[in-house]
Amino acid sequence: MEQNINIVIADDHDMVRQGLEAIIKTVPEFTVVATANNGQGAFDKVVEHQPDVVLLDIVMPNVNGIQAACKIKREYPHIHVLMLSMEISSEYIKTAFQNDIDGYIPKNADVDILIEAITTVAKGEKYYDQKVKDYIFKYYVGEESLAVPKIDNLSEREVQVLKLISNGIPNKEIADKLFISPKTVEAHRNNILKKLHLKSTADLVKFSIAKNITDIPKSMIMSE
Repeated sequence: MEQNINIVIADDHDMVRQGLEAIIKTVPEFTVVATANNGQGAFDKVVEHQPDVVLLDIVMPNVNGIQAACKIKREYPHIHVLMLSMEISSEYIKTAFQNDIDGYIPKNADVDILIEAITTVAKGEKYYDQKVKDYIFKYYVGEESLAVPKIDNLSEREVQVLKLISNGIPNKEIADKLFISPKTVEAHRNNILKKLHLKSTADLVKFSIAKNITDIPKSMIMSE
């Protein structure tokens, strides 16, 4: 690890919050800049500290973690959100994935998994627990998946960009690979969304998997 990663932790249980903080402080590159005990408090700390990563419990009073995560991603899309939950709920997973939440792991995950998840999402990549991946596969590729548009009206360059986006590669890296600017990558992404009548990165991933555009095996869904 090279970059210092600033983190906000939100959990309504004091022992859990303090335990997470103690674990995170064992990693020299991690810094806990603030903690909160509910979703609104988490959002307020994000506004104040502009962290790299937010760890959010899902079940919290007043504003829950999912609501806070969606608000953070909507107003601060550059801030990475990692959801922590005692249960793997299909409803929560679907909402998180559709709103481009960066990661989702169970609270009882090993310490190494937690550290890996934080490091991964901080780099702009996705990190989902295997059970979460299995659900995403079922919902977006299996029996519950929806029909997707045709690819015929995309240019060759747009297909290249779509493939790289669906592999979880950040815009800057895509730009480097294709020898174009990050702004051009974003322009291609917007054109792809418009042409395919899609709304989000999650929709692009679903489309790519259904059309076998991505290099990633269907069992993986997202690169880590």
